Amino acid sequence: MPLVDPLLAHCGRARGRLTSALTRLERGGSTVVVVTGPPGHGQHALLRWAAEAAEARGLQVLTARATQSAATIPHALTSALLASGTTAPTRVGLPPASGGITDALSAVLRARPTLLAVEDVFRADPESARLLAALVGRQQGAAPLLLVMSTHGTPPRLPDALAQTTRTTGGAITLVLPAVDEHGAAAMAGAICGTAPSVDERFARAAAEAAGGNPAVLDDALRRLAQRGHSPVAAHIPRIRELAAAAATDHVARVLRTLRPAERTALRALAAARGVLDLPGLRDLAGTRPEDEPALWAALEATGLVTPGRPLPGVDPATRVRVLAGMPAGDRAALCGRAAELAHRAGTTGEDLAALLLDTPPTGHDWVVPALRHAHAAALRREDHDHAAACLRRALAEPQDPVERARLELELAATEALTAPEAADRRLGAIARTPGPALAAARVRAVDHGLLRGYTHGLGHALADALARAGDTERDDLVALYWAAHHGWREETDPGTPRVPGLPRAPRTPAQAGVRAWQLARDGEDLAGTLRLARAALVPPAGRDTPLLPRLAACRALYLADDYEAADAGIAALLADVRRDRLRAGVARVLTVRAELSLRRGLLSDAERYVAEAEGSLPPNGWHPATAPYLTAVRTAVALENGDREKARAHACAPAPAGTEGSAPWAYQLFARALVAVADDDLPEAMGLFRETGRILLRRQYVNPALLPWRSLAARTALALGEHAEARRLSGQELALARRWGAAGTIGWAELNAALPTGEERPAKVGRAVDVLRDTPAGLAHAWALADLAALELRTTRERPAAAPWASDLSALITAHPSSRLADTVRRLAGDHGRAPSPTDVRRLREWATLSQAETHTATLAGHGHANRVIAEMLSVSRRTVELRLSSVYKKLGVSGRGELRALVRGMESN
Repeated sequence: MPLVDPLLAHCGRARGRLTSALTRLERGGSTVVVVTGPPGHGQHALLRWAAEAAEARGLQVLTARATQSAATIPHALTSALLASGTTAPTRVGLPPASGGITDALSAVLRARPTLLAVEDVFRADPESARLLAALVGRQQGAAPLLLVMSTHGTPPRLPDALAQTTRTTGGAITLVLPAVDEHGAAAMAGAICGTAPSVDERFARAAAEAAGGNPAVLDDALRRLAQRGHSPVAAHIPRIRELAAAAATDHVARVLRTLRPAERTALRALAAARGVLDLPGLRDLAGTRPEDEPALWAALEATGLVTPGRPLPGVDPATRVRVLAGMPAGDRAALCGRAAELAHRAGTTGEDLAALLLDTPPTGHDWVVPALRHAHAAALRREDHDHAAACLRRALAEPQDPVERARLELELAATEALTAPEAADRRLGAIARTPGPALAAARVRAVDHGLLRGYTHGLGHALADALARAGDTERDDLVALYWAAHHGWREETDPGTPRVPGLPRAPRTPAQAGVRAWQLARDGEDLAGTLRLARAALVPPAGRDTPLLPRLAACRALYLADDYEAADAGIAALLADVRRDRLRAGVARVLTVRAELSLRRGLLSDAERYVAEAEGSLPPNGWHPATAPYLTAVRTAVALENGDREKARAHACAPAPAGTEGSAPWAYQLFARALVAVADDDLPEAMGLFRETGRILLRRQYVNPALLPWRSLAARTALALGEHAEARRLSGQELALARRWGAAGTIGWAELNAALPTGEERPAKVGRAVDVLRDTPAGLAHAWALADLAALELRTTRERPAAAPWASDLSALITAHPSSRLADTVRRLAGDHGRAPSPTDVRRLREWATLSQAETHTATLAGHGHANRVIAEMLSVSRRTVELRLSSVYKKLGVSGRGELRALVRGMESN
């Protein structure tokens, strides 16, 4: 038997059928076999193998391949068959008449049993096709013959005469060669690369997938791999994919060369149409006639390059690219442009039309850019960022006025920030440098968007260039943005950056007011002025928007000044604007700030939700190094307060992004690490981290303890370490700075921590601090102050004080967040100082146990006097949900309303 071509490693069944047919031929029997499948599935190799096997058995073999060039020459295929046999007459002098050719072939076939192997029989000239049909329909008793013909397609593509005869006689065996699977790929790889039988299964699976199951493509790719000295192992999977793509391109080119001109034109039209054009549109594009289409589609389907379909076959994306790539560039552009115009005339809109436009050169039509922008928005909704960016890049190729071009550039930069952030930063810098008075707003927006993402250093020169050409209004906003970036995060400026004027003490624009408010808050000075300026910054001027970064700075200043409601409203409005502009990087940053605000308010569920939304707004590589540490710090603190110490520890250990050590955002992350160290009872580590946080902030003149209360927490740590003098020094410094700032929440927290190191006066002083914090929106600070007060009172009395002023508030807070770190602390205190329940307690607990967990939380908060609106906010549910839960609670407990519920809750707590 002949050696098996690796291309046939997956065709064991077909080789077995041909072996049986050859044995039948030796015994005087005749068989007709049609070998088919998509091009490249080994038809030719199988016929060559059959010919070699027949010769090895001493059988006569005649072989020929029908070609496109000889398809119109009478008897061309028959003459080639005769010329291939050793006993055949020479072609010279053969009479052209069919009788002479037929008689000559009959004489050859009568000589001895013969294998007649015809490759690509679908291209046979009509006269030869009729002769083959006659051989198929021969009567029993004729000379033994094995006729094997290769073709393409399923059902097989055959000349009309031959197809009709095989259908009539029903005696032909059809062998459909399969696609190669991972087992066949392993066999081929072992044979070609010389590693049989050991081939990595992962490699074999990847190779089969990369070749699309086409044996010829895989054979080509594996031979290229072997030539480069690579073995079929998992490490070379990327290489085999690359080689298979190149082999597939060559395969498509080979198939294209075998097509008739009309078939090639129709295939290219199908590829250019992308499945968007209907049948009339494709006829217009390809120039086909209805009466020719059935045969045309059948011919294309037989190539394996298109998938069967009605009324039109389809072309997969990879094949479409390869088919069009083989065209001259000018012809390809013209064909794709024509397809797009036909689709537009037919009423095609949206993504289908944009798909066609991506392959076209600029057209200048006014409908092109709107279609591409629509497709861009749709791609963003399904998170296909690469396609969204491609749509806008194509839109920018169209001629348009500078203002519209700048708008598209801004949109593209926002999209590129998700997948190619460095390209987005470069694009924003280019917009900021573009001259012209009409582009003033675009320049401000480019700088604003880049700084909001964290791209401060790179935009410095561009901002300075823009300032040099700016008019008054643009200059005012650019100055505000410069100081929002460089004083907001206190990064060092490039020595080569020109000097930028400082902010005026009386800001001229809302943007300047927002940044000036942040400066005052950062320095811990002029509380009233901070509030006035921050609120003014959030009132938009007539006819234009305030830049985003100064508004965010104003919101942060507001919550440092205890105006949490105004800060939250400003953040909500800002969030709506960044979402409207599809600034995902801006959305992530604003959500992180909102999470910090919610954490300060003690709304742990909201904080956790906002952190999750911030993380989901950007892929990991979309976070700028300048903003990533701040997100890490906030999510660490949120996880810690929610009682998930493992998650907090994992977040806190994140390394500093390159170039951020020593920056203000890095100070936030160090502070969060210190909080985790305290929770882990690693007090020396915590002390070092708190001090390093302070050194960074002081070096950048971040004075206000409302930003990060590192002094007070370092004082607590020093106290636990026995360093009482250091604890008093640090807590005293923070109290002085807090009083200078004047915000009640900051003062209350500082007074609380200043009271802890003082002897017998501690309970009274802590109580006064709790009273101060109770009247502020700083819910988390108030909760921890209550816990401190509870710990002090429980340590100074043998029995739990039933009417303690902190009992009700603290119970409400831990009910809203039962899994939090605060709840664990309070439960630990209660366990240390608890007592056995009385029979009355047991009865009440039985009644209480009938409530669901959600009803328990709601009833406890209502029993503490909280309004439905407040309960809904604390539990992150609607007011209607609160009302329905309370109705169920009243029925289960047999109480008539809120008054009885309040008495029941307080009675249970007092016991």
